[in-house]
Amino acid sequence: MLLSLYESREREVFAVKRSVLIMVLIPVVLFSGSVGLVLSGGGAKGAYEIGAWKALIDLGIEIGGVYGTSVGSLNAAAVAQGDFEKALEVWRNISEDSVMRLTESQRKLIEACGGSDDWSVGELYQGAVDVINRGIDVTPLKNLLSSVISEEAVRDSSVDFGLVTFDLTDARPEMLFIEDIPQGLLIDYIMASANFPGFQTVVIDGKAFIDGGIYSNQPVEMAIERGFKEVILVDIGRVALRDRIGKIKALFTGTNLIHIRPRVMYGSTLDFDAEKTKLQIEEGYLDTLAAFGLVKGEYTYIFENRDVFREMFDSLPPEKRAEAIRIINDRQEWDDHDRFYSELLVSLENIIKGDDPMIAVVDRLASMMKIPSLNLYSIEELLEAIKLSYSANGFEGDLNSLVPYERMLEFVLFLYDNAEVPSPPPQFERFKSSFMILDGVEE
Repeated sequence: MLLSLYESREREVFAVKRSVLIMVLIPVVLFSGSVGLVLSGGGAKGAYEIGAWKALIDLGIEIGGVYGTSVGSLNAAAVAQGDFEKALEVWRNISEDSVMRLTESQRKLIEACGGSDDWSVGELYQGAVDVINRGIDVTPLKNLLSSVISEEAVRDSSVDFGLVTFDLTDARPEMLFIEDIPQGLLIDYIMASANFPGFQTVVIDGKAFIDGGIYSNQPVEMAIERGFKEVILVDIGRVALRDRIGKIKALFTGTNLIHIRPRVMYGSTLDFDAEKTKLQIEEGYLDTLAAFGLVKGEYTYIFENRDVFREMFDSLPPEKRAEAIRIINDRQEWDDHDRFYSELLVSLENIIKGDDPMIAVVDRLASMMKIPSLNLYSIEELLEAIKLSYSANGFEGDLNSLVPYERMLEFVLFLYDNAEVPSPPPQFERFKSSFMILDGVEE
């Protein structure tokens, strides 16, 4: 506890002002015009991009152009078309059978790659032979795209569109904007962009194409070429060499690049499990809110822009404040309760990274207690979850940590039980409602 009370209070005031600006003015401050959206390849993990798109809608961010590779090109066409509800419905109902027509040996091979142990060596060998000799039939995917993507709507959209594929015949990459794609062949070129190795080869006008991810899985360059100075990259897959060049171009052209990436990878490239798809959609939504500073936490997603624990501490009567102080420090009397809390923050800041050490402590407690992370929490909801877990399972702290988590747990639960818990920020209910709909809970 080294800094003066004045210095600590100045830091807190600055943090609160910055949080308020982020919560209220994000679309205005960061983006004076529309943005370029880049959607990477990643197969079944493309559900994540749908959740990210919904968050951008809720943030009021205007998308001026969308550029994708592989599954990112599928989702980019949906964004250009502008029908989020249809895209959400497709991803909610997607399955292996709606994407691929597999032989039994091919299915066993894919399941083994996803971690299944229900296979024999002979089945895997035959699956590999089938993939090499005949390829995986993705006619169901083409039929699905033809039923949900309107080429006319994409071409007439005010949102620019582009995709990446690779021409095997001429051995060259193709970064194609909508005007470069011949009329009537949009679905074919999307299939070419998403022609994952092992799929049956896509042939257009006598030329064979393969997945654009072998050249550029994150086509940031396309957004830069179209003149966007604000670019949002949703990254769910591998990084190709060309992608690194694109990011260097962003740096040298003064392009503001916001990078959104999953904290946890649910599933794999060809794993179309319904529950994992749902988790990916939810995570895409939450990670996008985090990328724009609306939620805090490295494990959980806490929608908060104030020092709520100071407010709770200050709401206690003097005798309760003294009791709360003794939980943290029973060796020293603190006549100045305000100074105690300020110096507690400074002590935590010296150990924990981040601009809100108390939120970081609660987030870490939630992780240690295995509280479900994939939720949009108000501070009251998270404290209630921690309290219920503590009552049911107790708590085992980290003996090697410099932070006394047992005492911090007792402290925050004391505040929760005895102080006034502030209502969530005004925007919370709107974002929570959207999240609950993505979670399948219609409000």
